[in-house]
Amino acid sequence: MEKTKNSLKNLNKYKDAALSCVQCGQCRVANWPSKGIFYICPVYNTDTTPKFEPFFARGKNIILRGLFWEDLELSQEISDIIFQCTLCGSCYEFCFDAHNENFDFVTHRLMDHVNVYEALRADLVEAGFTIEAHVPMNKAMVELLNPYERDNKEKLNWTEELDFKIKNAHNENADVLYFVGCTAALTPEIQSVAIATAKILNKLGIDFSIFGEKEVCCGSVAMRTGDRKAINKVADENAKLFKEKGVKKVITSCAGCYRTFKKDYGDRLNGIEIFHSFEFLKNIIAQKDLKLKNLDIKATYHDPCHIGRHMGIYLTPRELLSKISNLSEMKTNCEAAMCCGAGGGVKKGFPELALEMAKNRIKEAEDTGAQYLVSTCPFCYRNLSDAINELNSDIKMVDLVELFLESLNP
Repeated sequence: MEKTKNSLKNLNKYKDAALSCVQCGQCRVANWPSKGIFYICPVYNTDTTPKFEPFFARGKNIILRGLFWEDLELSQEISDIIFQCTLCGSCYEFCFDAHNENFDFVTHRLMDHVNVYEALRADLVEAGFTIEAHVPMNKAMVELLNPYERDNKEKLNWTEELDFKIKNAHNENADVLYFVGCTAALTPEIQSVAIATAKILNKLGIDFSIFGEKEVCCGSVAMRTGDRKAINKVADENAKLFKEKGVKKVITSCAGCYRTFKKDYGDRLNGIEIFHSFEFLKNIIAQKDLKLKNLDIKATYHDPCHIGRHMGIYLTPRELLSKISNLSEMKTNCEAAMCCGAGGGVKKGFPELALEMAKNRIKEAEDTGAQYLVSTCPFCYRNLSDAINELNSDIKMVDLVELFLESLNP
């Protein structure tokens, strides 16, 4: 097998970050109750994986050193460990090396856990050490334009629930493109997110369109699971499509699509504004001076990792939710919020681990006494719904747009 020093093409770009860990272990057991921090690694809080160092950031960083120093080689065993992580970013958020204001660590500006682990995953995949369940998913994303191995024409099925017609972005001009995303478009129990978003835009008089069966997956799943060829292919396709059709403003309901367009596409979408639906709605409320009805319900908000820690957005969805409900925070929230367990390819590759993390989050939500668990990510919606069903919980999973639509109705 080729020596690792010649196999770490992607990881070498982050070598300084990969080697800057001081091995303190704070990333897996940070516990600072006065700041709402309670053992922040979601994998550490499960019994599905052993509480053994390689499954947490400190252990992963030791593996990185072994690879760079050629004491270790890329292998399937390493891959099986590295991929049992949702890339939620909490280890970076509470890394004392990166963030402790009390100490002037030389490596402050180097730590970059998520990008480092994504780069290692890319090297593992390119070396042939993939997670078997991820292969057909990424193949379908490129060939069928969605990772669910479905006919992309099904991305139009949800529109049959509407009593109005949406413009086809392929041949009709509109002020705004609503990029629905594969999960909201193709998962029956989550199509309510797409339906509610479209109804809101229509009700507010927004001129918008969708690509429907021509919508190309954003590529987030490929980026998280190390398939750089796949993400680059769909990113180039989307950029070409958006520019050919004159797209200037994009709204998406999906945290993964949002993060991918804003960060992973680099400069491909320069000149195109990207909004998550709640950002767009906040602007519309201000412009139209909209009055929203408080639904007199108790709700709690789950921070999707791709919206919160990855993009630093915590207040806007809470501001909207507070206008239409009585918001009660979970024990862990905002920067310290526990991951739902679905991201990073874990839902597909390690479903038992994903479900256990989601069950932990549902128990947190139940402790608030809330009737509704609210999120702004179809992926979170799906995994948390699975946990609700598994636990026979009475809490109801909804997306913020579903409650927003109800608050608009007379």
